[in-house]
Amino acid sequence: MAVVSISPRYRITIPKEIRDETNLKVGDKISFLRKGDEIIIFKVPEKPLLRMAGSLKTKKNIRKILQELKQEDREAEKHRVS
Repeated sequence: MAVVSISPRYRITIPKEIRDETNLKVGDKISFLRKGDEIIIFKVPEKPLLRMAGSLKTKKNIRKILQELKQEDREAEKHRVS
């Protein structure tokens, strides 16, 4: 486990061994997640939506699903107004 200090400007240096192991480069995005009193740091994928493409399996076209949901919302709104 590497231990680093927070600078007066609240900056930290990611240890070289961790940068090398995770292939972090200048300009990469990282995200912080708080879990209780722990802080988890993880690398954000370059194109997170593209990495998720195909992870949801459905026989319907996504556009058709969205159209159906919009239609259901319209019908529900009509019943609320009436």
